[in-house]
Amino acid sequence: MQYTLIIYGQKHMIYARDLSIAWSDNEEYWSWLPLRYDISSQELTDAAVLEAVCWLDVNGKFDTRELTPATTYEVVYVVKLEDTAYGWKIPVNLKLTLPDSKKRPQERSVCLEEHIGKRWVDISAGEFVTSLDNAGEISFSMYETNSGCWKGGLFVKGVEIRPKN
Repeated sequence: MQYTLIIYGQKHMIYARDLSIAWSDNEEYWSWLPLRYDISSQELTDAAVLEAVCWLDVNGKFDTRELTPATTYEVVYVVKLEDTAYGWKIPVNLKLTLPDSKKRPQERSVCLEEHIGKRWVDISAGEFVTSLDNAGEISFSMYETNSGCWKGGLFVKGVEIRPKN
């Protein structure tokens, strides 16, 4: 998968257009909104805007060999839920799979309902320490595909891979 990698200091950003988003090619389900990456940047990028889906699946990949060795990194989805967002009572699942296939993926569930109407928030998919053992491609996903519950009002700016403080 080809991706746009924007590096701000030690932060690596994979924009929404470079993620795999189920149904993002259908305007009934997703649309795209140009915005600045952050206040200090002139760089424009597209955020994915969820109109309505009952099958949420947003995932991507990244090569850890581009990161600083022996550093703890976190993988976070940068998202926002508008005031009129709906369908978020059911938690979304987050998964981070490291290159070392002997280790189990990191998985967790998060309720996004508490973030409705707030600013951009970081939703952690997991963390890892760069080493020779886990050098290679990681994969990460945010999904909710079992409930059949329709949801809308989610903005996805991208996924940030950054050193953990």
